[in-house]
Amino acid sequence: MEIGTNSVFTGKIFPSRFYDSYFVNEYGKLESLRASRYNTCFSIILISVERAGKGTPHDDDRGEGFLRKLASTVADSVRNCDIVGLADDSQILIILPETDYFGSLTAVRKLTRAVDAIGAGAPLSAIVTQATFPKDGRGFGELVGTASKRVALKRESLWEKLGLKDILFWEIMGRLTATAHSGFNNSCFEAGGDRELTEFFIDQLDELIVKEISRGPQKRGVLYFSSKKISQRLPLVKNLNACGAFSTKVFLVGEPEDNVWEIRTATPLLLDDPRLKETFFTFYLNEGSGYALICKENWGATYSCFHTADPYLVEGLITKFQTEYSLQEQLG
Repeated sequence: MEIGTNSVFTGKIFPSRFYDSYFVNEYGKLESLRASRYNTCFSIILISVERAGKGTPHDDDRGEGFLRKLASTVADSVRNCDIVGLADDSQILIILPETDYFGSLTAVRKLTRAVDAIGAGAPLSAIVTQATFPKDGRGFGELVGTASKRVALKRESLWEKLGLKDILFWEIMGRLTATAHSGFNNSCFEAGGDRELTEFFIDQLDELIVKEISRGPQKRGVLYFSSKKISQRLPLVKNLNACGAFSTKVFLVGEPEDNVWEIRTATPLLLDDPRLKETFFTFYLNEGSGYALICKENWGATYSCFHTADPYLVEGLITKFQTEYSLQEQLG
C-alpha cells in the first residue's frame, strides 16, 4: 500500500508489512466485527511522532532517519499476525489480534524501549499508547479515539513532563517526595508525629486499595507493597486474607520478619536494600486505574509522602522497579 502524499512519512523507505491508513482502518473494522462475533478481545497501539520545538517532523535529515528507523523497528518488533501501518499523517498504528489489556501493555513496554533506543540524538520522539476491545470501545474508531486521547493524557503525565524515564528508580522516588505537588492526580502530604495526619492514615490508604480489589475480585491487576519487615501481621496482609479469592497479583517487598512463605495471599520479594528501610511504597495498577503511594521516613517518626492517581506514572514506577531489581516483568 502506498503512503499518502501529505504524510510526514512520504518518501521514506518502509518495510513491506507497513500499510497505509486505508488498509489499517478497514482491517481494524473487520477485527472489531470478528472479536464481537466470537466474544474475544484485541488491542491497538498508537505511536504518535512528536517534535520538540518548531517545525514539522520531516524537515531535516535526522528527522527522516528517525522515521525510517521507527517504521522498520516497529515492523520488526511485532508478531507476524499483527498489522502495522499509518493511523494518520504522523501516527503509526498496530493492531494486535487476541491481545488483552495487559498483553498490550507488555507490547507497549517493548516498543517504547525500541523507540527510545533509536531516538537518541534525533529531533523527534514518540509517545506510545494503547486501547483494548471491548473495554475501551465497541468499534475500531472508538478504540483509535481512546488511544488518541491517551496520547494527550500521557503527554501531561509527570512521567513525561519530568523526563522520569531517563533517571533511576530511587532518583525518581526522591524527586517525587522532595517536590511539592498539589493537584487532582498528584499530591504531597505530611503524616505522623504532630502532623495533622497520623501515620495510620497511610494504612487507611492501603486499606482502600484492598477494598478496590475485593469489589472486583475477577479484575486483573498488580500490587507492590514495601515494608521494613514483611510479616503476616501487616494490616495489608490481614485485609487481603479477608478478601477471599481475587485475580490481582500481590507482591510484598522487604526483609522477612517471620515465616513469610506461609502468606497465602501474596508473594514475598526478599530484598536486602537499606533504602527500603526509610522509603516505603505501594504501587497498584489494574485495567481501569492506577495508584501509587510513596512515603519517606523523617526524624521524629514523621513521613513525607507523595501519592498519585496517574496510571502512566504508576506504570512507569512499576517498570523501573522491576527492571532495576531484575524482577519478572509482569503487569497483571
